[in-house]
Amino acid sequence: MRSRATDITELYAPQFKQFGLELNGRGAVFTGEVANDRASGRAWVAPLSPTCLVMEHLITPTHDMSLLEYTPEPYACVSAISAPTLACMPDAGITPANLKPLRGPWPGGAVCSFIQENCGEEQSPLFAGQPYRSRSVLFLPGFFEELEGRYPAEFTGLFEVFAEPWCDEAAEAICCALRRISEKRARAAGGHMYMRGIVETMVAELACSHSAHGQALRAAGTRASARLAEQAASAVERALDSGRRVGVNELAGDLYTSRSKLCAVFKAETGESLGAYIRRRRTERAKDLLGNSSLSVAQIAELLGFTQQAAFTHAFKQATGFSPSAWRAEQGLAGREG
Repeated sequence: MRSRATDITELYAPQFKQFGLELNGRGAVFTGEVANDRASGRAWVAPLSPTCLVMEHLITPTHDMSLLEYTPEPYACVSAISAPTLACMPDAGITPANLKPLRGPWPGGAVCSFIQENCGEEQSPLFAGQPYRSRSVLFLPGFFEELEGRYPAEFTGLFEVFAEPWCDEAAEAICCALRRISEKRARAAGGHMYMRGIVETMVAELACSHSAHGQALRAAGTRASARLAEQAASAVERALDSGRRVGVNELAGDLYTSRSKLCAVFKAETGESLGAYIRRRRTERAKDLLGNSSLSVAQIAELLGFTQQAAFTHAFKQATGFSPSAWRAEQGLAGREG
């Protein structure tokens, strides 16, 4: 039981003030800009409830400085962050979980979840000219306590798992929510409802994934669980044999089960996420074809279900660090390219 209710503005306002950035209310969104001898940048915040808010900021210090971070009580967060923001997290007492490279305009950025549980003050060094950027959803524990009261047992323990690894399905729900958050949409008609809908949908997906994972762990090793994982693996192999790309949603439909259950069972039985298994087997099949056939890269891409050679090259390079042609050359097989 907390001794007092935390004003959620305490999670960000004291830090912004150190840059000379003051937020002013405009409808359901609070914004502020700063350009002084300490920093330049702007921020916007949309409080969705007394225990949840959406926030985005881009702050660039004009000189090296130490930021005093104050945490009144633990909070959970999902965030898209720039590389400098990620680098300063350990100094703030934050250990990010579920780090995933961020696609988009922030070089070296990432998406992550975490719990800040070091209450009190922490000093974080910031460096001149570095863009400290983040787009985040923050939750106080009371957010989940309220959900547990309204929906008994459905959201139990969800706060704590923000510091633990999520499965691919849950990580994608987080990424999807963060992509849909924007100041422009928050300001538009229905903006508060829209933002709240994004956050509640994400939390519902996380709860579903967490529950399915728990059930899968309890059922791991049973005949039904092992058979479902085997059926999924076999379906992936059949799809590769027929030159067809297959996704998790399609597999779940073909096996008459939910996506959440299938992902959780497969991970519990094999130790590997289903998405990672599909990517690994496609890469292994590509290596086999590159190394043991005279097929061209374009022909191999078609055999593996890629509609464009460029998409195959991108996926192969992401998995191996080499383009298909470079990998074939590295193996001394360049002469097989047709």
